[in-house]
Amino acid sequence: METGKTLRGGAHLVFDTVDGVTHIVEGMYRNIAAGAWPLGKAPEGSAPGIAGFVHRAIRKVNGVSRSGLDIALRRFSSQLDSMAPPGPNREAIIAALNGVCGDHLARTGNPLAIPMRLRVGLPGQGDCSRKPGRRLLIAVHGLSMNDREWTWQNHNHNHIEILASQQGFTPVYVTYNSGKHISWNGRELSAALAALVASWPVPVQSITFVGFSMGGLVARSAMHVAQEEAQGWLERVDKAVYMGTPHHGAVMERGGFWLQKLLTYSPYTAPFAVLGRIRSDGITDLRHGNLRDDDWQHHDAHSDNADYRVPTPLPRNIEHFAIAATLSKKSGERAGRLLGDGLVHPSSATGRHGNPQYDLALQPDHTRILYDLSHLAMLRDPRVTDQLTAWLGAI
Repeated sequence: METGKTLRGGAHLVFDTVDGVTHIVEGMYRNIAAGAWPLGKAPEGSAPGIAGFVHRAIRKVNGVSRSGLDIALRRFSSQLDSMAPPGPNREAIIAALNGVCGDHLARTGNPLAIPMRLRVGLPGQGDCSRKPGRRLLIAVHGLSMNDREWTWQNHNHNHIEILASQQGFTPVYVTYNSGKHISWNGRELSAALAALVASWPVPVQSITFVGFSMGGLVARSAMHVAQEEAQGWLERVDKAVYMGTPHHGAVMERGGFWLQKLLTYSPYTAPFAVLGRIRSDGITDLRHGNLRDDDWQHHDAHSDNADYRVPTPLPRNIEHFAIAATLSKKSGERAGRLLGDGLVHPSSATGRHGNPQYDLALQPDHTRILYDLSHLAMLRDPRVTDQLTAWLGAI
C-alpha cells in the first residue's frame, strides 16, 4: 500500500480513536456523577454541565483537525510515495489492523481497508513469476494476515510453493480484509474466481483450495455462494484442504464475548465494554464459524452468544480434507482437550459436532491431528507439508 494512503488511513484511525476514548471518558464521568449503584444499568446520554461541553468541544476540534490533515496528506501523497516505498513489514501491520477493525475501515472508507485481490505466483515476484498452468492452487490466508505470510520468514518455508513446484500447480494467493464478515469475503472471492477462470490464458483443468484458519471458512463460503448462484468455476474444484480452520468456532473469541459481557454488569465498567465492540465482524464470525449472511444478520453478536448458523454441508463431488493441531504431546492430555492448538480445538478443526446437522462428516482418512504443534506453527511444520503432498499429490 502506497505511503500516502497509509498515512492518510493511519491518521483517520487516530482521529477515530480520539473519538472513541472521548466517548469512554465521558461515559465514566457521567456514571460517576450520577452516583449509580455498583451493579445495574448504566445511565444514558451526555455528561452533565461543563463536562458535556468540554467533550463536545473535543469532538469538534478532532473533526476539524481530521479534515485539515487529510487535505494536506492528499496534496503531498505522490511525494510521500517516492520517499518511502511500501514493504512487507508495512503490509503485515496493515493486515493485522484489518483483522482487528477491518469492518470499521471498510465502512468509513479508510484507505487502509484491504480490497479482495488474487495474486498469481509467489508474492514479491509479480504476476508473471510462473507460466500459467491448468491446475490452480488457491491459497486463502487466515485472520489478520496477508498472502506474504504463507512464507515463514525465519525458515523460508512455504507449503504452497512446495506443492506448486513438486505437483505442477499454479499458485494463486488470495488477499482480503479479514475484519469483514466471512460471508462478504466469500461472495467477493467467488466473483473474483469467476473472473479469473474466464480470463485465464489456458483452459482450467482443476481448482484446489488450501485454506488456513479463517481462510478455510472463506473458501467454504465462496463455494457455497458459487453453488447458490450456479457459478461455473465450482465444477472445476476437485479438492479442498482446511488447515486449523474453526468450522465450529474458536476458543479465544468465545472468551472475548464473555469478557465484554462481564464489563456491562457495572455502570463503572460499562463504558469500557465499547472496547469489546472494536472486535471486527470477521472476529465475531469465528465464535461459531459463520459462513452465510443468515448466520449473523438477525442478531447482535456483541450481546447475543447463541449459535444461529444455518447448517451448511460441504459441497458434493469435491474431496475435503482437514488438518488439526494440538498443544498436547500425545492423545488425551489435558492441555489439548482445553486449548487445542491455542486458538482452535481439534474437534472444530476436523468438523466434528454433536448435532448431525452441523457435523461435516469428513472421512477418517481425510483428517489428521498433529501433536505438539501450535496454530501458527502449522505454516512451517514439515508434517503439514507431507500431509498436503499425500492428499494433493495424485492427479
